[in-house]
Amino acid sequence: MRGYVDTRWGQLHFLATGSGEQTIVLLHETPLNHAAFQRLAPLLSEKFRVVAFDTPGYGESDSPAGPTTIEDYAKTFTEGLDAIGLDRIVLYGVHTGGRFGVHLAATLGARVEGLAPGGAPFYTDEVREAKVVPAIPAFADDSSHQLGIFEWEPAVYDPEARSRPVAGIAHDPRTGYQAFHAVYTYQPAKYLGKTTCPVLLLSHPDDPLFEPDNRFKAGVANARQVVVDVERLPV
Repeated sequence: MRGYVDTRWGQLHFLATGSGEQTIVLLHETPLNHAAFQRLAPLLSEKFRVVAFDTPGYGESDSPAGPTTIEDYAKTFTEGLDAIGLDRIVLYGVHTGGRFGVHLAATLGARVEGLAPGGAPFYTDEVREAKVVPAIPAFADDSSHQLGIFEWEPAVYDPEARSRPVAGIAHDPRTGYQAFHAVYTYQPAKYLGKTTCPVLLLSHPDDPLFEPDNRFKAGVANARQVVVDVERLPV
């Protein structure tokens, strides 16, 4: 089932599937949408209720007026959770989605029963401050700009996963990398102590966020890390 709920930024789009006592909420990376989980969601839905959001500004969700913060994205996701009636959840977020999940787990308390980031952008302040939001390549008549977007993605991603950002940028170039502004200005250290739920980090040695994952694990007492043994991502 697909649906929309009203939030401060307009409509928030989601896909809901499966059933069960436990609800798993999926949060995708930038610049993708809920379809990034088209292989995972059916597997999870055999045992759980699954809700996959489109991040505001991506897929079919309305966008914030401009670059904003992780805190504001989290407030909008919380409005979505409230509107759907999700009181007890487990969060699985990939890259940017992992950052959203970390903040939601820190601020929603017992409402979040588990957190599983797949690549948590837990940068040092020095690295974070040096980060620059990627520029959208100028569109070329021969479509060569699409190759640049494809090659920007990590080579460990399979070809389908590397192709999805091309579609995401083409969908709306104005907001394509907008969520990175929030990631690069967020300071997670002050929230880590508020994360009380069990945390399971799903990491891959060739993921660009492998080292930030290690740093995140070291900063969260109740975190456990699993290094997945697969040739290509996504898992």
